[in-house]
Amino acid sequence: MKIIAHRGLSSKAPENTMAAFELACKEQRFFGIECDIHETKDHQFIIMHDDNLLRMTKSEGKIKEMTLDQIKSHKIKSGHGVKSYDNEHIPTLEEFLELCVYHDKVAVIEVKEVSELSSLTHLVNMIEDHPGLKTILISFNLNYLKYIRALSDTIELQLLTGELNDITIYDARLNKIDLSIWHELLTKENMKRFKKEGFNIALFTVNDPKQIAVYHSMGVDYLTTDK
Repeated sequence: MKIIAHRGLSSKAPENTMAAFELACKEQRFFGIECDIHETKDHQFIIMHDDNLLRMTKSEGKIKEMTLDQIKSHKIKSGHGVKSYDNEHIPTLEEFLELCVYHDKVAVIEVKEVSELSSLTHLVNMIEDHPGLKTILISFNLNYLKYIRALSDTIELQLLTGELNDITIYDARLNKIDLSIWHELLTKENMKRFKKEGFNIALFTVNDPKQIAVYHSMGVDYLTTDK
C-alpha cells in the first residue's frame, strides 16, 4: 500500500505550503504528495484547497477573480505550526512539480476548479514538460477526468467520491479512471468487486494507525494521510 501525504505533511506545517511539501519529501514512507489546484484570473495554477484565500491568509479574495501576482502578495497565516513557518506564500503548481521531480516523489494533484475545460490541456502540457515526473491526477469532477483521459492515455487518474453507485463506477471503468473513496465507504464486499473489475483503490483521509493497518490487509493500493 502506497502512502500519500495529504496537502504535504499538514500535521506539522500549514497545509499546501512549500514547507509542508518539503517536510513530506524528507519522509521515505511517503510515496507521493497530494496538493489541490485552482486556476487564477490570468490562467495560472496555484495551490490552495479552498476557492478563496480567507481561511489560510485571513484575507478576502476569490482565486478565480485574482491574478497570480495578487495572490502571491499574501502570506499564509493559518495552519499547523504556522508560527514556525511565518514566511510562507501560496505556491504555484510549477514550484510543487519541480520539488517532486527533485525528490523523486509522485505528484498527486487534485483539480479543484478551472475556468474552462481547455485549461486542462495546459495542465497536461505542464506535466509533460517535466521529464521524470510521476503524477496522479484526482478530482471530484468526473468530466474533468474524462477530458484529461481524452488528452492522455497514460496519466493515472482517480475519481474522488464520497458516494458509490453503479453508473459512476461503470463510467469510471469505461474511461480507465480508478477510484479514490472516502474510507468509511470501503467494505470487504465492495473491495472484492473493485478488484474484480480492475480498479486500483485509493482511500482518503486516514490518520489512525490501526485503521491504516486494516486497510493494508484489505489490499488497498493508495492511502492518504495527514500524519
